[in-house]
Amino acid sequence: MKLSIRILFILTDFIIITGAYTLALLLRFRGLIDVVNNQWSTLIFLVILIPSLFYIFDLYNHFIYIQRLRVFFRIVRAWLVSLVFYVLFGFLTKFFFLIESRAFIILFFGISLSLYFSLRVVCFKKVLETYFSNDSRRLTYKYIGPIEKFKELRKSFNKNVATGLAFVNCDKNKEPPTDCRGTFLYSQAISYDRLYKEIKANLVPGQTLHVASQLFNNLKLGWEWCKIDAMPVYTFCQRKYQFCRDCLRRCLDIIGAIIGLIVLAPFFIITAIAIRLDSPGPIIYKQKRCGKKGKVFVFFKFRSMYHSDGKEPEPTHDESNYINRGIPKEETLKDKQITDVGRILRKTSIDEWPQFINVLKGDMSLIGPRPHRPHEVKCYHDWHKDRLSIKQGLTGLWQIYGRGEMPCDKSIFLDLIYVMNRSISLDLRLLLHTIPAVIFGKGAY
Repeated sequence: MKLSIRILFILTDFIIITGAYTLALLLRFRGLIDVVNNQWSTLIFLVILIPSLFYIFDLYNHFIYIQRLRVFFRIVRAWLVSLVFYVLFGFLTKFFFLIESRAFIILFFGISLSLYFSLRVVCFKKVLETYFSNDSRRLTYKYIGPIEKFKELRKSFNKNVATGLAFVNCDKNKEPPTDCRGTFLYSQAISYDRLYKEIKANLVPGQTLHVASQLFNNLKLGWEWCKIDAMPVYTFCQRKYQFCRDCLRRCLDIIGAIIGLIVLAPFFIITAIAIRLDSPGPIIYKQKRCGKKGKVFVFFKFRSMYHSDGKEPEPTHDESNYINRGIPKEETLKDKQITDVGRILRKTSIDEWPQFINVLKGDMSLIGPRPHRPHEVKCYHDWHKDRLSIKQGLTGLWQIYGRGEMPCDKSIFLDLIYVMNRSISLDLRLLLHTIPAVIFGKGAY
């Protein structure tokens, strides 16, 4: 089923792109064949670029189409990113293989947005309802949760045909049907550790797990595809064959780190001069951090605090409370320790740039949980330790959705959401979301 729906999505995108492209050529050049250079290379670029961005923005997930407004905003974001990519690639290559006509660009992206709105936002929900009206096409999911909610939820999803879900109750005395495509967990957990344990216990590699929990309201990720009893429903999917993905992820890390170091090289020099003029001490601050499986490595940052004779400051009581009592990270810092330049570096995340060296060395990845210091790791609760099962990252969910404003349990749960859901498409999406998070400095400390 998933394959047939995705084929429908891909075919629709191909029709929209080629249709918008043809109309834009006719309106701008009044012809289709040999009227302008780079016609075919431009079409191939667009056919690759736009579906790739739609995949990254999760627009091939049919569950989100029950909320038309959410689909519309996702399409607008993907559309804007595709427009920026087109202009940026054209500028960097001097439009060597792309059509450079401004009128064509405006026409194509304007027409394509109208077609996407008409087909994906207006029509697709009806298409899904028609497709799933045949019971044999419904997706069977085993239900785990309070028995009194089972009939209510089954009735609700039977009415909302576009989801394609059919529930079967699965208690301790019943074996799930062999054709189950996944699990729906209605969680009543009131703490993140309990919720994580429930999710982990029901997560099967290669199968989808939908989880309804009131605790998702506090995360404000906006990942829900619906709400039940004012509880957001998040989707978890642990991918198989992570070794292949890890190899690809490592290639992307190396390419990204090299590009980052080259592009930012002039700013490295300016930052180094500013740090040197502001206060005495080294430009690069080195610190011990814990990486994958708790392995300690040397972590690089631009120095943002006053130098203390080369000795790393002793952990304070407040810093330990970040783990033990769950106070926000920003409250553990002593403001008087931060230099004037350091405040700017921290607010803009410029102090993190030297970690591209850590990524290049293989100590870190571009995306992943932020590495903690050894004394913080020693204070971990048992469920916290799973965040060390993968490489720590330069940016991730915590960096984008909270940073210093979040208490420990919430930030670690965010890291674990990434650990359970990580994929190349999610990594690319988080890289795109990091840019506005850094620009606006939300939660930076």
